[in-house]
Amino acid sequence: MNRFTQIVNRLEEGMMATFLAIMTILTSLQVLLRYAFNTSLIWSLEATTYCFAWLVLIGMSYCVRTRAHIALDLLVKRFDDRIRRLVGLLAITVCLCYSLLMFYGSSILVQRLYWLGNEARDLPVARWLLTIILPFGFALLTLRFVQLGLGIWRGEMEGLGMIENDPAKFEMELTLPAGDDQASNEPEETEE
Repeated sequence: MNRFTQIVNRLEEGMMATFLAIMTILTSLQVLLRYAFNTSLIWSLEATTYCFAWLVLIGMSYCVRTRAHIALDLLVKRFDDRIRRLVGLLAITVCLCYSLLMFYGSSILVQRLYWLGNEARDLPVARWLLTIILPFGFALLTLRFVQLGLGIWRGEMEGLGMIENDPAKFEMELTLPAGDDQASNEPEETEE
């Protein structure tokens, strides 16, 4: 892994952890202030909403990198390796088109918000600064799709899903062991 990729990976993980921590602290503080002191912070809901948006948009690329997105490969995994790779490359192409289109559209949105110069409703921050995550997140997503596409092209990976090189490793037992059908329908008893 090259130095640039390591830096991007660390930034991605650090930003996700930071925004999750900020959301947790703000929400806890808001609950404490509201129920213990009968007051609240006016700006905390909007700040939490923007932190959540940043977390989701960075999380999209993180999930592509860690292969955590849901992949429907029931049909595809029955194909031979060559066709599976072609289907994977086709899926990557569609994903790249989507992420590039969203990058383009969100860049225009941020540019227009910059020209307008308005602030967020409850936060004294320029709105374009809060929404700049849109083009940044989709650029990062595009980078991750390019990395995944190169991996498929080189034959290092077969597709988008996690079940690739060792399907037995990820198979789940779908049937209950003998004699356990009754136990699963009865409610559990708890000690008080």
